Amino acid sequence: MRLAPLIVSLALCAGCFTSGKPTPKSWTVEPRESGAGTKTAAEGSGSAFVATRVGTIAVNAPFDRSPFVVRRSDGSVAFDAYNEFASAPAALLRAPVRAQLAQDGRFGHVVSPSSVANADAAVEVLVTDLSLDCRKSGERKARAAVSVDVLKTGRGPRAVALSGDGAGEADASAGDYSAAFSAAFNEALAEALRGLK
Repeated sequence: MRLAPLIVSLALCAGCFTSGKPTPKSWTVEPRESGAGTKTAAEGSGSAFVATRVGTIAVNAPFDRSPFVVRRSDGSVAFDAYNEFASAPAALLRAPVRAQLAQDGRFGHVVSPSSVANADAAVEVLVTDLSLDCRKSGERKARAAVSVDVLKTGRGPRAVALSGDGAGEADASAGDYSAAFSAAFNEALAEALRGLK
């Protein structure tokens, strides 16, 4: 009989020492599939640039952190303790940007920032929204918004040649956040590229 209180005490102490913050689930943002309607008005007119470098991809705070930013119904934002991006969003978004530029048709050969190849243009992306919108009861939507600048590089000063903005959202209620954020980001980027002027 004296053993029972000891076992209960040990079980409670073990729970106190082992309980901790839950390990969040990691999610990615994937490039749009090739041929998924990414060609722009430049289709058939050839490439405007011989080679284009993927330049800076900047993500505004608070969206620049790995944990998801959740927009709540009371208007506040919070970081999700259970879901996060697999890496910092700026690094994670580089592959979708590069893939969509390559599929676009106006950017010629698309090279990475670390490439030694010459490029006559650079594309810089500013992400102004990358959040999980939970403001409406029972709805979850992945949201993304971007601004894209195409800079002429080479001899002379760098100058912004084209700019465009885009926004996208996708239903995330099924819980597949990789698919939802991929769709929202790719939609926002495609809209920005279509609107370049």
